[in-house]
Amino acid sequence: MKNICAVAFIFWLLAPNLAYADRQLAMRNGCMSCHADAEMDAPPWPELANKYKKYQGQAGAASAQGEKLRKGKLFQNIKAHQTLSPTNATELMQWIIDGAN
Repeated sequence: MKNICAVAFIFWLLAPNLAYADRQLAMRNGCMSCHADAEMDAPPWPELANKYKKYQGQAGAASAQGEKLRKGKLFQNIKAHQTLSPTNATELMQWIIDGAN
């Protein structure tokens, strides 16, 4: 029982940092250049989060949507999307599905 409590406590401590890490991933991949700027045509994070919240709790949704993003099936063959690694695309899509906070 102590081990379960210890693991839960550690997860509780790290959970906020996991969301921060995904924002950092978006920054490192240049996503903020278009999605955080109100003057760009790209949808902002809250709009994306609202659009993709329908995938919350669906196993494999982030991976499937990430692959669509990379293949240009979601947004007209955008070079920055196509250069994402499969892992980064999945992590970013999961962050968006979870609310992009």
